[in-house]
Amino acid sequence: MKTNDISIIGLGWLGWPLAKQLAASGYHVRGSVTSMTKKQQLATEKPEIDVQCWQADEQAELPDSLFAPLMIITIPPGKLSRYFEALQSLVLQARQRGVQHLIYISSTSVYGGTGRCDETTPLIPETTQAATLVQVEQCVQQAEFPCWNILRPSGLIGPHRYPGRFLSGKTLDAGGRVVNLVHQSDVIGAIMALLAQSRCGIFNLASPDHPTRAVFYQQACQLAGLPQPIFSDMNNDGKVIDADKVETELGYHYQVRDLLAWLQQATAGEQ
Repeated sequence: MKTNDISIIGLGWLGWPLAKQLAASGYHVRGSVTSMTKKQQLATEKPEIDVQCWQADEQAELPDSLFAPLMIITIPPGKLSRYFEALQSLVLQARQRGVQHLIYISSTSVYGGTGRCDETTPLIPETTQAATLVQVEQCVQQAEFPCWNILRPSGLIGPHRYPGRFLSGKTLDAGGRVVNLVHQSDVIGAIMALLAQSRCGIFNLASPDHPTRAVFYQQACQLAGLPQPIFSDMNNDGKVIDADKVETELGYHYQVRDLLAWLQQATAGEQ
């Protein structure tokens, strides 16, 4: 389905730069924020994007102005106390109101467990939040949209999300686990590729580079001038996210491939 009319529910850290990229690419973009202050700020920055104030919950009906043939939901679970109920309501409204292509931003936390995880790996969520994401994913798949996508990004890095600050100076275990991270620009790039090709289904998103936690976070803290974490052992009991599908099926090429090289560049501009 080809259309240039799109709505983004959640113009936050990911949704707003995505909206600006879509607008620059010729899309008519509308989206939601949760406060009038934020609405005024974004409307001043990019008046061509239709910013509306709306708060998701299980009783809230989405305003008519926020329905579009293409819809992207970027609301993270930490933003709502009853996340599944609110997202279930939103997804059902979207289906009833004729949304043709729904994209839901989930997370690779739905896998849990260890070993290599691709899009066919059984879901074993290990936290309440991850289990809630699985419920929303199931709701999206069962709603019978003409086209739907579930994107599962790994840990998000990019502007104002420099890694390592919360680990600085701590003593940690499992330094041999690898990191699974993806840059904001690659999440946006993958979405643009999906829209250009109208490819349905599930896609993981993660940089192809997976250094160990010890190497990555010690270097991140060193470059930021912070005390380095200490790792008591080098056990590797974690998972590796296989996110090659976006490259093999969509032809999208990750922009941030070498995470250690990105750290060198990010210390100046992305903290």
